[in-house]
Amino acid sequence: MSIRLGLARGLRAARRMRGISQDGLGVSSRTYLSALELGKQTPTLDKLDEIARAIGVHPLSVLYYAYAVDLTPQEVHALGRIVCSEIAGLEKYDIASG
Repeated sequence: MSIRLGLARGLRAARRMRGISQDGLGVSSRTYLSALELGKQTPTLDKLDEIARAIGVHPLSVLYYAYAVDLTPQEVHALGRIVCSEIAGLEKYDIASG
């Protein structure tokens, strides 16, 4: 599955999990949200952040789901370990933070 379709499934699942309609989200047009949830468009990072926060989930959760949607539970757990390890490595080389 493509990352675009994974992201589409993640956005739709998050919205449904919270019981919010496309119209009730109030951050974008229903047409745009529908195109995102069908994988026909890809949001910018700013728009993904806006939509995810309006739904009530962290945008990283939606992205993580997009990459994990076809994985087994064991593979999802391994992916989580990889991401945590890579974040720790990035922090060591982020000169702006230290």
